[in-house]
Amino acid sequence: MKHFTFFRLLLILVGLLFISRAGLAQDAHFSQFSRTAGYTNPAFVGLSPSPARLSLQYRNQWPTVLGTQAYHSALAAFDWRNCLDLSFFAFGVSAQASRAGASRYTDGQALLSLAYHQQIDQGFYLAAGVRGGAWNYRIDEGQLAFEEQFDGIGFDPSLDNFESFDKLQRTVFGLSTGLLLYDTKAAWQVGASLLHVNQPLYSFLEDAQNGNRVGMGWSFQGQFGVSTNRSRDTKELAFQFFYRQQALFKNSKQRMLSAGALWQLTESKKGNAFFLGTYGRLGRRAGDAGFTFDSVTPYMRVDFGDWSFGLSYDVNVSPLANVSRLGGAVELSLQANLGDIRDCIVCPANW
Repeated sequence: MKHFTFFRLLLILVGLLFISRAGLAQDAHFSQFSRTAGYTNPAFVGLSPSPARLSLQYRNQWPTVLGTQAYHSALAAFDWRNCLDLSFFAFGVSAQASRAGASRYTDGQALLSLAYHQQIDQGFYLAAGVRGGAWNYRIDEGQLAFEEQFDGIGFDPSLDNFESFDKLQRTVFGLSTGLLLYDTKAAWQVGASLLHVNQPLYSFLEDAQNGNRVGMGWSFQGQFGVSTNRSRDTKELAFQFFYRQQALFKNSKQRMLSAGALWQLTESKKGNAFFLGTYGRLGRRAGDAGFTFDSVTPYMRVDFGDWSFGLSYDVNVSPLANVSRLGGAVELSLQANLGDIRDCIVCPANW
């Protein structure tokens, strides 16, 4: 009951945060969502086992279906914290890039993040974060094929496609914000974020100034630690979840829910540890009657000193399973913890 008042506070803040209607741009999706929490919610920036952290993430999706035109996503991030008395500021920089399809559609982001973490009780914190930066997206018109370019016999790229492209690439400003509540002793965390608050322009056509704008979207994420060896000091089993709702265009709202567990099997005094986990993902797209079970993702993580390696593979179990031959996406992650871990906050090992 001691945290009840603060739970009410968080719910009020989240309610204010999500008064606007939801929707979200097609940002990169990662199955190892606990490793990219700072990308989806800036309030997570600075929450790490060490004062500074370098993170790298790579994902290759649908290689068994699209071959060389598969969807590639990469993320690089660096964050660090500055400890105060009962709180700390955190700063982060990140860069994300994705490429997919015959159009060579490419998008990239360069972002700066700021978060403030206030200790409310021993090990119990409330955090808020904001993130802003440049978002660039582009296509290669020469790689596109339109109905008007079929002459009745075959495709003729020399024919006019009658499309009025204003720009084949555009750079806009994006702004996101988030809240986070967590307890390092009880090993739980719950966060919520609102992304693309300023609803940036998203269009390649001549009517761009009056055209499509990205809707605001939201995500909800958390994890809860459980002890399996009856020790109150260790929470080696973590149940994790991530929910996201987005819409790149009007009436194109998509919903995604990932949930699973990560179990720490071994640990040594030098910080070496081995983890195994499994996640399931549900998806619901515009026009769907309900959610579809999309994939099962086995996950392995190895911590070796200040380094942490992650490997996961999405096994596709959706209606596309016959086409993809169960293949979904392979994802790799690497994190380096920098600095003395005995600073203002001590995080559970599975964070």
